[in-house]
Parts: sequence; C-alpha cells; structure tokens
Amino acid sequence: MTTYIPKDLEFDFAPRPGRLLQRELDARSISQAQLAARTGLSPKHVNLVIKGTAAISPDVAVTLEQILGTSAEMWLRLEAAYQASQARIVKRNSLADFTSWAASFPRQVLLDTNVIRSTDTGTDLVAKLLDFFSVASPGAFTKTWLEPQASYKRSQAHAIDPNLTALWLRLSELHAADSADDAPAFDSEKLRSSAALIPKLTVHEIGPAFKEAQDLLHSAGVVLVFVPELPNTRISGVSRWINGTPMIAVTSRYKSLDGLWFTLLHEVAHVLLHPKRSTYIDGDKADDDADSQETAANAFAANILIPPDHQLLLTEATTPAEIIAIANSLGVAASLVAGQWAFRTGIWGGPIAKLRKKIDLSEVLAA
Repeated sequence: MTTYIPKDLEFDFAPRPGRLLQRELDARSISQAQLAARTGLSPKHVNLVIKGTAAISPDVAVTLEQILGTSAEMWLRLEAAYQASQARIVKRNSLADFTSWAASFPRQVLLDTNVIRSTDTGTDLVAKLLDFFSVASPGAFTKTWLEPQASYKRSQAHAIDPNLTALWLRLSELHAADSADDAPAFDSEKLRSSAALIPKLTVHEIGPAFKEAQDLLHSAGVVLVFVPELPNTRISGVSRWINGTPMIAVTSRYKSLDGLWFTLLHEVAHVLLHPKRSTYIDGDKADDDADSQETAANAFAANILIPPDHQLLLTEATTPAEIIAIANSLGVAASLVAGQWAFRTGIWGGPIAKLRKKIDLSEVLAA
C-alpha cells in the first residue's frame, strides 16, 4: 500500500517590487522625481509604486522596460509573486478561525495516517487538513465530503464518524491516483471476465493474490487499492468513480479470507451493475434485503464464488470434508466455500467455521 506523505506547506516571502525598483534607481543615481519625468508618470504614482501601495501594471512595466532596460516580464513576475505572497499571508491569518474544526479530527488518527506531522499545531494543522482534502475552508469540506455521505449506499447497524469516513475515502483516492492516471479506459465486459477469474486466485498466498487481482482489474480500467480501516468508520469496502475511472478500495474489517474476497467482488458488482451511482460504501449492514442494489451486489458476488450449478451441493453440505470437496472441484479456497455456507445457513460456529481462514491484509502487505 502506498503511504501518504504530507506536504510541507510553504508560505514563502516575496520581496516588494517597489523595493527592488528603488535599488535599481539608486544603482543608477536616478531619483524618483527623475524617473517620473522620464516615464511621464506622476511623482506621486512613482512613490506609491516604490512603497508598494500601487501595483506595477503592464503599462508601467513596459515603461520601466523602455527607460531602464529591464524586461517588463520581470517586473510583472515580481509583482505577481508579491501579490501571491501577500494573499497567502492573509489566507494563513484567516486559518486561525478554523482551529476548532481541525480539532474535531482525532489527532492520533491523523498522525497514524501521515496526514499531519507531530509538529503540526494551530494554523499549520488547519492548513495541512485543508490541503489533504483539497478544499479551501471547513464549509467547502462539508459540501465536498460530508453532505454527499447522506446519499451513500451504506446501511449501518452502528453510528459512524463522518469526518473519519471522509478521511478514509480521501486516503483511498490518493492511493489510487497513480494507478488511475495510467489505467486504460473502463471496459465492462473485460471486468466481468476478470471477476470470473478472481475465485481461482484465492488458493494463492493472499499478498501475491491481491496483487494479481489488482492487475486483472487494472486491465479492465478499474483501480483496486487496500487502505486499512479507520476507527469508527466500519468500512469493509467502497466503489467510487473518480474522473471517469472506477476505483475499488477494501479494508480487512472482517479479517477473514472469504470476507475480503466477497467484499472485493461485491464492489465489482456495484461498478458493473450500478455505474450511475458515484459512491457505494459497504460496512456493517443493518438490513441488506431492504436495499435492492445491495442485494443485487451480494447475489453477483455469491454467484461468482459459488456458481449456480454448485449451490445445491453447498446447501446440502454438513461436514468440513464436503466443503473441501466442493472447493477442490471449483479450484478455490475452502475458506470461501465455508464462508458462503455460513452465510446461507446462518451457522457461524462449529467445525465448518474453522475452515474460514483468518487474515489481516494490512499485516501481510506491511511484511
């Protein structure tokens, strides 16, 4: 997984162009009054330019070029840099009003995810957060990251932290950015074909298998990333369209092999079946049956993992040996079959449940 590296924001100093103009005049032994006479500008206007009260306009820059031989472009670049520097100072001073907003994010989570550094406090902290979310103010953050959450397809059994949900989504976007830039155009038929191959990957070690899944989906124009779950978000996966490219991000919320692969295929289903919906966040479901799109995504994933012609065998299975036999006939991990059996029967304990392999992809990828 790519690690987010926070930017060290620079509020750089730019010299006042008038100060440099005065140095140029001093070097040439030209007084302000003499410059006014040569340029046709009023002595007052020349003085205002020197003091920085009046900006160097294109007309003045061209006149200085004519009189002093210094390029108009140079004076205009100096003026633009100075004006930008002054605007940054004003902007930075205004950030003091937003410190309470920044304090609403758990500081340790921001440190753990490298959004900020340990030295960031006050306006530095505000600036880092605004930069991370690519917004200009807390109000813009609310409109961009919080208000859309009301429309996410996310049936939750527990309360979640919307700020941390936004943080996780932004991290997933940033982790996907490089791959999205060089991804081919999205191809729905190729994605269907790729999804059909994913169950075969489950017999491999999870680290290499996940990389193979990333390559398969990337060839279909879909970016797959892993981003560890954040506290109080209860996210297992998300499908999200970013600038025309579908992205799927998954966590290790359920820390089970079957849970991870089912989540991945569930998100693939959303990309294929519900492309008009920009974002689906999936986590602890209160009642999937009340949501037809979630039900459809569940059915798609279940049918990819256990084809319809094997589902009767799955229903009739009662022993670990029968589960393993089904898995062997499909060429998939027994953990997947055991997970689907538990989902269908509602029996999450006992001998068959022991076939469900526990994994934490964040530990695997870190190693």
